[in-house]
Amino acid sequence: MNSREVVAAALQFRNPDRIPVDMWIHRATQLKYGKDLNALLEKYPLDIVRLFGPTDRNFYPEMSDVGEIKDAWGSTWRILRQGINGEVKIPAIGDISKVHAYHPPVEWLVKEWEKHNDLIDQKIAAGRQENRFILGGYIELFQRMQFIRGTENLLYDLAGEPEYAVILRDKVVAYFKEYLQYWLKKDVDAIYFSDDWGTQRSLLISPKMWKELFKPAYQEIMSIVKGSGKFIFYHTCGHVLGLYPEFIDLRIDAINSQLHCMGIENIAEKFAGRITFWGEMDRQNLLPFGTPEEIYHSARIMKEKLFVNGGGLIGHSVAGVDVPLENIKAILTCWNR
Repeated sequence: MNSREVVAAALQFRNPDRIPVDMWIHRATQLKYGKDLNALLEKYPLDIVRLFGPTDRNFYPEMSDVGEIKDAWGSTWRILRQGINGEVKIPAIGDISKVHAYHPPVEWLVKEWEKHNDLIDQKIAAGRQENRFILGGYIELFQRMQFIRGTENLLYDLAGEPEYAVILRDKVVAYFKEYLQYWLKKDVDAIYFSDDWGTQRSLLISPKMWKELFKPAYQEIMSIVKGSGKFIFYHTCGHVLGLYPEFIDLRIDAINSQLHCMGIENIAEKFAGRITFWGEMDRQNLLPFGTPEEIYHSARIMKEKLFVNGGGLIGHSVAGVDVPLENIKAILTCWNR
């Protein structure tokens, strides 16, 4: 099987002939290791190409350059370390009662796609030439609401003035429905969603609020993706065990979450065979501080617990700037030893 085929087989529980391999590489990691990292990736190529495009934060290198920058949504970011995403310090909406007058940057969306459309086509063509599985886009609903309003402010809004938060939510949903029209015309295999819902030990909001305020918004957007015949890949950090039944109900194909803070056995007992686990290996302790042998052992446990019914696992890890180069080699080679 080629890369595209092996990923699709894992997602559909059709007995791939190996575990597909994927890795996220922070820009700071690329800057740190340079040619040595490139040589590893050439020797051990990834099965998935993740393409960011016009209006996606990671499409613009300046969004991780040290300093301050005001984005097209009207919020000012501060970046303290080169190659590492910063934080919003001055949100676009300082007073939530003014949300009615706020307009997402739809005109900017149109102009950016007109400007960069050919580049995206070239990147897709390169991925197809290598027979790789192509993941496109960057839909972030809750995170974008935080960037517009500020995280602390938004949590206060949800607790005390949810009617305003709903107005903001609907504006962001409308924007991403427009955004989707560009990606769904492209020859990509899946659309990428990302929203961090958990702390180290619990959810940021109650499951009841999530189901009432956010699940319908996801359904609205994800039904469009499903109607196009493309897969859905979803990333969320933290302890999100309570949302896994909702992810399955939404027909998300692959979920990337911090399995180790929830417990591999616990996750596997409840959900293995019902959704594909897009990793991930423990990025907090194992990858920066462990040994290659410990990484190989972790991969064996994950395969034993999560690869069931002929699929359900993509070998994914995050190459943060704190991960030694020998451990990056290990996470590229551990899944099919």
